[in-house]
Amino acid sequence: MNIKMKKGFFQVRGLCVAGIFAIMLAACGTEATQSDGERNHEATADASNELAYPEKEISVIVPWAVGGGTDAIARQIASFMEQELDSPVVIVNREGGGGVVGFREIAEAEPDGYTIGFISNSLLLQKYSSQTYQDYEAFEAITLVNEDPASLTVKADAPWETAADFIEEAKSNPGNFRISNSGPGGIWHVSALKLASDNGVEFSHVPYDGGNPAAVAAAGGFVEATTVSAAEMQSLVNAGELRILGVAGEERLPQFPDVPTLREQGVDTSIGVWRGFVAPKGTPQEIIEVLDAAITKAMETEEYQTFMNTGGYGIRHASTTDFASFMDEEDANYNELFESMEE
Repeated sequence: MNIKMKKGFFQVRGLCVAGIFAIMLAACGTEATQSDGERNHEATADASNELAYPEKEISVIVPWAVGGGTDAIARQIASFMEQELDSPVVIVNREGGGGVVGFREIAEAEPDGYTIGFISNSLLLQKYSSQTYQDYEAFEAITLVNEDPASLTVKADAPWETAADFIEEAKSNPGNFRISNSGPGGIWHVSALKLASDNGVEFSHVPYDGGNPAAVAAAGGFVEATTVSAAEMQSLVNAGELRILGVAGEERLPQFPDVPTLREQGVDTSIGVWRGFVAPKGTPQEIIEVLDAAITKAMETEEYQTFMNTGGYGIRHASTTDFASFMDEEDANYNELFESMEE
């Protein structure tokens, strides 16, 4: 009897232990499952956080005055970016120092994607004319969007009929012909320097805070000419205030088919501007990709292409990696250009 009771006791005790053990296993399994679930939830939340951009207004710093070509293109693309990103994209003009004020503000902004910049190749050129400049390696390339040739443009009633006439008289008056530009070291300054170097001329260079003010100065007779792109002066040309003597590109411009290139007139100079979006160094690649995609889609719209063609702006596209490589190549080209000018 006692043996049976003990046997039964141990049977019951065994069952209890087994039951408790099973419950413990189940609890552990439940805990493990919950932990895995929590980890998965956290991972999903992290991924969502990475893609939760933008969540507020994006500022695009333009380092030149309102009304120039850089400003006009930036505003057009920003309006389409707003639609794509479902977030305000605001243009902030920070002119001064031929662009260096704006360049520096872009470079020093938080690399969080909420302050980016729209720059031109003036960013690469300033180091050749000033000790105060912002190195282009302080930026992340986003998207290249435009390229335009320089021009040689004078007041509508100026006495020169061709670019060759202008160059010939300028040679006879070294330093007396004033050329307006968008700021020291800017692309239109460098275009005038190259025009002078290529053709044995000495100009006096007059800086303004942007292409539009430089064009207005030429229309007002404050300078003899400007090298600003035809696109930035189209309204003044169409209004009869300016006249383009030649363009510094390989081909004539579709909006001005009767204006010959400089090389057609025996003036051997070819140079121009390009523009694109950049971000402060260290901006996460995921954000760069979101911005690049939005800008690229903006460029594909019929409205944007119509705006560019009507305004006479050239369209050139390169996404992040290609744009970065392009800037490296351009920097090497400018080094070579300035070395040859010093010889």
